Amino acid sequence: MPSIIIAAVFVLSIWVAYKLLRAKVLWKKCLALFPLFLLYIIVYGLTFGFWQLNIKEVTYESPDIPEAFDGYKIVQVTDVHCGGSFWGPYKGLVKDGFEKINALQPDLICMVGDIQHFLPSELEELKEEMSSLKAKDGVLSVMGNHDYCAYSNFSPARQAQEIQRTRNVHKSLGWKMLEDEHFYIHRDSDSILVVGEENRGLKPFPQVGNIKKALKGVTIDPTTKTTNTFSLCLSHDPNAWKHHIMPLFIPNITLAGHTHGAQFSIFGWHPIQYAYDEWGGEYYVPMKKHSKAMLSVSTGFGGNLPFRFGMPREVVVITLKRTK
Repeated sequence: MPSIIIAAVFVLSIWVAYKLLRAKVLWKKCLALFPLFLLYIIVYGLTFGFWQLNIKEVTYESPDIPEAFDGYKIVQVTDVHCGGSFWGPYKGLVKDGFEKINALQPDLICMVGDIQHFLPSELEELKEEMSSLKAKDGVLSVMGNHDYCAYSNFSPARQAQEIQRTRNVHKSLGWKMLEDEHFYIHRDSDSILVVGEENRGLKPFPQVGNIKKALKGVTIDPTTKTTNTFSLCLSHDPNAWKHHIMPLFIPNITLAGHTHGAQFSIFGWHPIQYAYDEWGGEYYVPMKKHSKAMLSVSTGFGGNLPFRFGMPREVVVITLKRTK
């Protein structure tokens, strides 16, 4: 549907510009600049705008970081949307982007939802590229709203089959999918807690995630809502951070995506800001003494279609820095 809309706007802009440029009145000729600018946005967004990939570097400083994890490098990738973005001439962008990720030599790669667009078959078509991702402590993944195959009008039984197929594909890629669960990464005598929650957005998006289930067996201080271990949480929808996660548990770092930054921004104006309070970048709230909790919302590696204007594709690299 978005592709059809863009195609319609493209054709309409050409027709309107043509009509206005043929007008005999000067002010009507000047009005042709507007549809011509729309044409520029469409052409640029489908080419150079989408080809760009920003490697965004973020440093998270905290005394909670264990000594063995000082300098630990986490790569955050969200919203690949294989079938929506990477087909035909755009397919090579996945290999190029993942090569850049591997060149960063990350300690951990986190795939934070919406890796497929509609179906797990899209992942299977890019299996070679997807399985190429490498990190010292592996690749983690969580489900986003598109990973539940909810937009294909399947029967409940068929949808359940496709969701299981998605799980199987992630496993075949060598990724560890976290479905409302946690585990620990160990370095020497130190460790960090990693929590993965299924999608928990505001309606109409899936509200599957269960943070209580994900934290089962984890001791949480009822006063500070924190653990005695440095914690990382993966949850696709940024709305989950304030509305669902933090009322029970405040992780040091939460990784999210989902918004894509609307894949559009112009002259510093971001229309996505009217839909989400936390739509892209880093957001902080007080945590424990001398420490802040951070939400990192990536504007995404791909998108619903291969178009971006003023909102380039991105990969976020978070480096942990221990402070005293």
